[in-house]
Amino acid sequence: MRTRQLQGILLAAVGAILWGVSGPIAQWLFTTRQLSLVWLIESKMLISGVLLLLFAALLPKERQRLFALWHSWRSIVALLAFTIFGMVAMQFVYYKAVAVGNAATATILQFLSPVFIVLYTMLRERAVPRRADLIAVLVALVGTFLLVTGGQPTHLAISPAAFFWGVATGMTAAAYVLLPIHLLAEYGAIAISGWAMTLGGLLFGLLHPGALQIPHLDLVGQLGYWFIVIPGTVVAYSLYLASLDYISATAVGLLDAFEPLAATVLSVLYLRVHFVWIEFGGTLLILSTVFILALARPQSLESS
Repeated sequence: MRTRQLQGILLAAVGAILWGVSGPIAQWLFTTRQLSLVWLIESKMLISGVLLLLFAALLPKERQRLFALWHSWRSIVALLAFTIFGMVAMQFVYYKAVAVGNAATATILQFLSPVFIVLYTMLRERAVPRRADLIAVLVALVGTFLLVTGGQPTHLAISPAAFFWGVATGMTAAAYVLLPIHLLAEYGAIAISGWAMTLGGLLFGLLHPGALQIPHLDLVGQLGYWFIVIPGTVVAYSLYLASLDYISATAVGLLDAFEPLAATVLSVLYLRVHFVWIEFGGTLLILSTVFILALARPQSLESS
């Protein structure tokens, strides 16, 4: 395998792992430091968004597109829709799922998003589902059943609230992918994500003024918080974008599987989250849907 492809794989894998590690750290902050979920989301989006905008301003190509979208009302409306129903919704629902359940389950159920994207596309285009799509949906349903029940139909391995918010995480993650497609093509991922995070953080501040009060965290709590903001968001997202210059989006999507794997391993080892073998089987089935759908759309590993 060529060095260029290896570099892309490494960038995407490390970015996904950093994302995955952030979930258990947030769970730890919620349970041991009583960190406010709203404050975490608001401050995380605002700081990360401003840093991404500053990063875009340093790149000549990105600098030209940074303010271009504000010259089009259609783009502004699309950005606001993505901010509210994509960026903010996904952040809130994911961390809510972590708070009421655990990071491992929330991150795994987030991987239902490709199935929701397939279902949405089929309904919108009124298309006959392909065999691969049907298999992916069926595998996802079986995997979710095993993860949630542990293989016992009359028993829930997680709370109803954790299940509800976990599935909602998959739905909002799908919206996060679908809503900004045209914006990303025209203005680039850094500018759109930077503006959406910044606006989302400001929106949270307006809706929850009390969230602006900085909590008192000890040194370990501060380290955990700043890991979520810098390595877990800004660095992880930058690595994700950088990997697209070396390998295809399909390959990057497959390597995203490192995110729930990292969250699960950390949760089991350090947060005492208990997984039985059948729940691990459900996890693998859910993750396999990404591979099923990717294989149904053959694409070169190397980015074009």
